[in-house]
Amino acid sequence: MNPILNINTAQQQALLFLLDFLKQRNYQFTAITPLSHQRILERKGKKKNTAITLRDIFGWNLAFAETDLDPTLFAILKENQLIHLQGHQWLSDVRVASLDHELFIHSSFPTVQHDSVFFGPDTYRFAYHLKQYLTTKPQSFKRGLELCCGTSAAAINLAKSCPNLNEIIVADLNPKALLYSQINAKFASLNNIYPVYSNLFGHLEGQFDLIFANPPYLMDADQRQYRHGGNMLDGSELSFRILQEGIERLNPQGCLFLYTGVAIRPDGNPFLEQLEKLMVSKPNINWCYEEIDPDVFGEELEQPAYQHIERIALVLVKAELMG
Repeated sequence: MNPILNINTAQQQALLFLLDFLKQRNYQFTAITPLSHQRILERKGKKKNTAITLRDIFGWNLAFAETDLDPTLFAILKENQLIHLQGHQWLSDVRVASLDHELFIHSSFPTVQHDSVFFGPDTYRFAYHLKQYLTTKPQSFKRGLELCCGTSAAAINLAKSCPNLNEIIVADLNPKALLYSQINAKFASLNNIYPVYSNLFGHLEGQFDLIFANPPYLMDADQRQYRHGGNMLDGSELSFRILQEGIERLNPQGCLFLYTGVAIRPDGNPFLEQLEKLMVSKPNINWCYEEIDPDVFGEELEQPAYQHIERIALVLVKAELMG
């Protein structure tokens, strides 16, 4: 059974009500890195007796009093267990971020739960680079797939700009990600996005014109789904599997677009080395590897798993099946 079918309909309607409430009030919020977010919280914590805004509650995830929120909205969120009491104040169990004037439900801060659904700087970069890539493609895609979809922000952003896409499957192992994807797509008035519970291609049928993914790429000690990319290839195991399996699921002239992080050792790049070996046996694939940021998540280098790593780079891998 598809886990997203086992959802609380009333809770789903409450989240849609929240999104509509915020949209009517021109709510916008850019989700930043956890470290920067924590710095802002500490800064705000030093300011006393300042008015609490919707951005404070649903963006920065600050504690608030019942009187800080519209009574109808407060009642709906409380009834559907989307806020909880902490001490004498309330906290939202979800956050709302914006991307190109669309709003997206995602998990509260900090994202410590195993099933947290993350939205942050990678989301913005992924959506931007995917859109830039597709401007270079003359062909129109009919069937798309986003793997490790999270909030499905990239798929929703893409669907808005590519009306020829008849179907976009958004796949994830996390039922909460699929629920949020369903809500986010419905709020964006899109009926061509279909959430599917799947371990990569495990429960997916057929071929695709476009496969795109921003998978987890870190070695996370807690193995949280949105962060942990596997212990092989220094966290890039999942990314490599997407390439390895994905190129077999492309239609002629189909494209695979991967945005990921790669851990670089002092003596080389194991991910790229494995990718080059893979592509030797795939003469019908045109591909390229591009490093777009040489140094991200520098704080991870302090972790035991990264003591042999020099830096973490953001990369794009583009693979196209010749037709």
